[in-house]
Amino acid sequence: MPLYECNEHQFVENLRRLLEAGEKFIVNRRTTMHDDAKYGPATLPEEEFARYETLCTRKAVNSTVYAKVPFIDVYHGGRMHDAEENLHSSTALKFPRMSIPYFRIEYSVNVWGGTYFFAFDALFDPEIVIEKRSGRRLGKGALVHVLRYNPPKEQVLSVNLPKGVVVLDVKHMVRVIDHTSNF
Repeated sequence: MPLYECNEHQFVENLRRLLEAGEKFIVNRRTTMHDDAKYGPATLPEEEFARYETLCTRKAVNSTVYAKVPFIDVYHGGRMHDAEENLHSSTALKFPRMSIPYFRIEYSVNVWGGTYFFAFDALFDPEIVIEKRSGRRLGKGALVHVLRYNPPKEQVLSVNLPKGVVVLDVKHMVRVIDHTSNF
């Protein structure tokens, strides 16, 4: 079965044409969470990196990111980062110390034996707060910056589809083979 990868405009246009033709189809949406170091602060555009400037600094896009202040990354098991620690680099750091989790959203529709496919990534939103924490490295009752990642809003995860299109969220995509066309 052929797989046709589309951008958002092509995917929505294909659905609109299917609706006009009176075809019956189902749109599947699969959301999976990843934290595989695909995204980090070194590769973010300036507008997005501004959300992290309380904690870290860099000279330009794709340059090495260093911690400004000590902070705790709650999402990654309470990992503690020290000031001036090398956090992320787009090229040199094999195992980044700081990565941004994201959802991989995949929309697909199976029509006429082929699958039309559209996928994109939605990064988690950072939340930076100052909390009172105790620990071996912090001492008793020290104030420290804390980084949390919140899931993206539902509006970010959805695509504007034509009216009348029903989207099914699937956990495991299973290809259905239609044998009726063989007769």
